Amino acid sequence: MTYNVKINPAGIIYKALKNKTILDGALENKLFLEYSCKKGNCNLCEASLLSGSVKNEHGEVISSGKFLTCSSYAETNISLNASYCPELANIESMTLPCKVDKLAIKADDIAILTLRIPPTSAFNYLPGQYIDLSYQGVKRSYSLANIKENSLIELHIRLLPNGEFSQLLKNISLNQLMRIEGPKGTFFIRETTNPIILLAGGTGFAPIKAMAEGLISAGSSREIFIYWGMTEAKRFYTDVASNWAKEFKNIKYIPVVSGNDESWKGRFGLVHEAVLEDFSSLSRYEVYACGSPNLIDKAKELFLQEGLNPDNFYADAFVPSN
Repeated sequence: MTYNVKINPAGIIYKALKNKTILDGALENKLFLEYSCKKGNCNLCEASLLSGSVKNEHGEVISSGKFLTCSSYAETNISLNASYCPELANIESMTLPCKVDKLAIKADDIAILTLRIPPTSAFNYLPGQYIDLSYQGVKRSYSLANIKENSLIELHIRLLPNGEFSQLLKNISLNQLMRIEGPKGTFFIRETTNPIILLAGGTGFAPIKAMAEGLISAGSSREIFIYWGMTEAKRFYTDVASNWAKEFKNIKYIPVVSGNDESWKGRFGLVHEAVLEDFSSLSRYEVYACGSPNLIDKAKELFLQEGLNPDNFYADAFVPSN
């Protein structure tokens, strides 16, 4: 059985199968509603139901209000209000083999993994998107940390003491065959003239790095403020943002340490609070944030209080693997 799904305010209608989530149905029709984790944890796919009924993951029927498109199914013809990303219409998700080109361990528990994909593949993505990486039956999602220039892709991976994929990486060898699927997600820079705040916590710097590289490569003159938070100074695992700030007048870099670190001579505190200290109003800005769900939630809540347009807050929450 199929139902008509109308996406507002775009006014686009597609047919959804009753046994497919509303998000999956849209993606299969190359209609990119905003999403990230697809697990019901990040809330980025939240939409407002204008008419009709949907059933959520708990079997509850909803006839009005907000719901998650990644875990809800149409029960009737429906009309919803949701963010739609036509910029992704020509980005095709695919599954590809890849090989390990390089593995570097930084700050004791951060792996910079460089993978080599077939040079003849049509793999393309927007800076900020992510891929699923599979190896020996284990699948994890990682943001792409570089722009598309050649057949190499870069991933920033936090190594966890009991992490299943972390253990596999310890014994990885060069040219090891893996598999990627993607690109995925709707985290990318929107083409406007607004100044930009790029906010990262931990390895959330990966997509932020790719976004900044994309802006630099395009010769963008937009003001760019990069805020990166870590618990200790030694955990900043790359100097690339500092180098950008020295080279480009429109880029400012503000690293922030949240822990007690006597060696650190820079800013202390929570990274999103550093933004609030530096701007009396955020009404002119776009914010792109990546990190823990708590960072994303607090940043959005407080930034909106300081005048940020809710339509100008874009995020990718790093949701832990089950």
